[in-house]
Amino acid sequence: MIKFFRKIRQNLLIENKTGKYFKYAIGEIVLVVIGILIALQINNWNEQRKENIKEQAILKRLQKEFISNRDQLQDKIDFRNNVIKNCELLLNNFNEPKNGMRNDILNNIASLLPSTYDPIQNDLVSSGNVEILKNEELKQLLVNWSTDVIQLKEVEQMYLRYFEHNISSYLNEAGLQRDMAYAFWNQGPSNLLEKKQINNPIPGVSRLITKTKDELLADPKLEGIVAWSLNLNMFNNEESETLMNRIDFILEVLNSEIE
Repeated sequence: MIKFFRKIRQNLLIENKTGKYFKYAIGEIVLVVIGILIALQINNWNEQRKENIKEQAILKRLQKEFISNRDQLQDKIDFRNNVIKNCELLLNNFNEPKNGMRNDILNNIASLLPSTYDPIQNDLVSSGNVEILKNEELKQLLVNWSTDVIQLKEVEQMYLRYFEHNISSYLNEAGLQRDMAYAFWNQGPSNLLEKKQINNPIPGVSRLITKTKDELLADPKLEGIVAWSLNLNMFNNEESETLMNRIDFILEVLNSEIE
């Protein structure tokens, strides 16, 4: 093709058609520029297509991650709702001691376990790959996500510390650790990540009755522990519901962006 254009220019010069030569040269330059622009445009289209494919892959991965995060968070909410329900039963026992049964009281106390949320954390923000996303609102939601999770974890740590410093030490001082261990394994399926039937490794509750039902329900320290456990778990679930709304909105935006 280049030889062909060169031959045309040479013929024009030989024929002394200078005006036509310059017009032809200008036309040739224009054609070359147009060709370059077309090539650049095609290259841009290809790059954009690759970026779109990469963005869609990221969006679909994020969708799976946040569905998983939502499911895990719902499990934690359900777990704490059970703790809240048992705290309410215990407080009713304190109000009406005659209605309480020692084994039920011990089982409900054994359920006052802390639960922590550990979502999948993508590295889009830290790696800078978040910039590949076109939706500015989605980018901001992902930037804020880590902060939202940290806020919930700080609230969860409040109850975790309270459990370690107050509940666990109280049970040890009251001599209820074997009874609590037995009750814990009786509730094994609800305490495990993978729900399954499991044999209780504790052969039975203690025969050494360190605290009777009446003594338990007359203990203001235990009553305070139950009341504060109720408060902290309700607070945790309020924060969890807020985070659940964030996840739902993120998924809504993701769904609108996925082709």
